[in-house]
Amino acid sequence: MDFELSEEHRMIQQAVREFAEKEIMPYSREYDERGEYPFELFRKAAKLGFVGTDLPEEYDGAGMDFTSSIVIAMELTRADSNVGSAIASATLGCPMLKYFGTEEQKEQYMARVPRGETTSGIAITEPDAGSDAASIKTRAERVENGWVVNGSKVFITNGSISDWIILLARTGGAGYRGISAFVVETSWDGYEARRIEKMGLSCHDTAELSFRNMFVPLENLVGKENQGFYQLMRFFNESRISVGAINLGMAIGAYERALEYAKERKAFGKPLIEHQAIAFKLADMYKDIEAAKLLIFKAAWLVDKGNPDPALSSAAKLFATETAIRVTYEAVQIFGGYGFSKEYDVERYYRDARVGTIYEGTSEAQKIVISRRIAGKIRV
Repeated sequence: MDFELSEEHRMIQQAVREFAEKEIMPYSREYDERGEYPFELFRKAAKLGFVGTDLPEEYDGAGMDFTSSIVIAMELTRADSNVGSAIASATLGCPMLKYFGTEEQKEQYMARVPRGETTSGIAITEPDAGSDAASIKTRAERVENGWVVNGSKVFITNGSISDWIILLARTGGAGYRGISAFVVETSWDGYEARRIEKMGLSCHDTAELSFRNMFVPLENLVGKENQGFYQLMRFFNESRISVGAINLGMAIGAYERALEYAKERKAFGKPLIEHQAIAFKLADMYKDIEAAKLLIFKAAWLVDKGNPDPALSSAAKLFATETAIRVTYEAVQIFGGYGFSKEYDVERYYRDARVGTIYEGTSEAQKIVISRRIAGKIRV
């Protein structure tokens, strides 16, 4: 059993760290205030091969393993929770095409993301269907040569900036057996997007989408008709680990800043870290971060072995995102009044980490997956 990153993973980790510290960290506060997607930095990251590393080389990916994408995500958000997360989330729509798309769909849509030409997204959540994805109401009615889609989605990452997204819509009866996936272009007639302003992650594009008689050609069905929910479960096996890694990177970044501050700041004649109250906070932060790393990398390792464990993916997402909230909270506390000031990064990490236990399945939804697994209701 080897707990070390491979030489290849260490090399890409160092390369991403150098890029992030040079290109992202000096401008992180500016990007947070502007609240715009960092397209220039996204394109630079793509040019260096840091976007879509686990996508096949024939579609302009790097052809590396899934673990490499986890290493990259953690390094990006370690440098900055906001910009790093925005770049790491650019490939959201790609796994559905990687596993279920046609060759034409991969060439026309997926390959454009690692080239830095566009971000991507996946539209699942609706106003009345959050954790319960089987209850979506957006409808795709069969017509000659395709489908006509009507409905709405909400809280869709990259929904108003991407050239294409994956759309989950109902093509059959009620429940999870009647859902299909489509790749749709955001320039099509009937596609409308409105940006949502949020508490954190200001660089993230988060949108409310409306579909009004939007025509989708036959060739834009992804996978098989009425099999979209099952395909989505395959997607979640990876995406939940990725979200966990994104948030774990935030925890690491906040911890490192708090540790440095605790060594430099003095109170009552000695550095903060020499006060047990602060030292114990840092010890708990370190402990939770290291435990989260083990969950994240084991879950990613199983994906690379071709044997993903839905419960472990959920556990990794659950623990890493909750760790990020705890660690960023304590980082602000260690900084004291300065932690509440925008002059220091930790307040931004605190805001940005909060949504981690909500998107890509709430903590409560992850516990449902885990509890069903241990009750023997999920096959691995």
